[in-house]
Amino acid sequence: MDWTPAQLPSGRHGLPREYVMNSQRSRLLGAAVQIAGDEGYAGMTVSAVIGRAGVSRKTFYEFFQDREDLFLAAFDVVVEQALDGARAAYDEPGDWPERLRRVLAAGLDALAAHPHEARLGFVEVLAAGPRALARRDDALRVFMQFLAPGYEAAAAEQGGDDAEIPPLMPEAIVGAVYEIVYARVLQDRAAELPALLPQLQFCALAPFLGPVRAAELAAAGAAPARAKRRRARA
Repeated sequence: MDWTPAQLPSGRHGLPREYVMNSQRSRLLGAAVQIAGDEGYAGMTVSAVIGRAGVSRKTFYEFFQDREDLFLAAFDVVVEQALDGARAAYDEPGDWPERLRRVLAAGLDALAAHPHEARLGFVEVLAAGPRALARRDDALRVFMQFLAPGYEAAAAEQGGDDAEIPPLMPEAIVGAVYEIVYARVLQDRAAELPALLPQLQFCALAPFLGPVRAAELAAAGAAPARAKRRRARA
């Protein structure tokens, strides 16, 4: 999304108040994402944010109580955008393994393309306090919904028997994917994430469909992904 709308003209400009307020708030959110991505939550001070956004301290406090409140608002926007992209990928036609692969592909591509947002959502959220961690946990629970159909897929694959798959499997898979992504983002290696798609696809599918079928599907999806990366580099 466009975090940084153009600076408003100084003096009398005749722009609607709602437009002005939306522009100021967007610039504050964009500054928070950029500074948190570059300097961490510790560097995301009110002074740094208003300086980057080009707004007054008075304007800042018209929108946010403090820097934690600003961080939470920016995190919410990042998560909302991520979920919108994931749902759009999942809702396209296809069977469950294909839809799940698209969710993973869309997420990994987006994280690689937006390293500041990745840093805010995976690393700096850990430093922003218990309210931020609660928002993070809520977001992870939402992502589990994309794995819930795996039980039906397992029953179909195994002739109606999915009793051996623990109820917490979606939670375990989402937690594992989160930790893998976190490690790359922490090391400033978000650009490498799209290449992990076949492995993460296998990890997500294997508990439900078995390792052989999961490997087949991951291999089938790997060739188009490699071709896409070659076209992007060309």
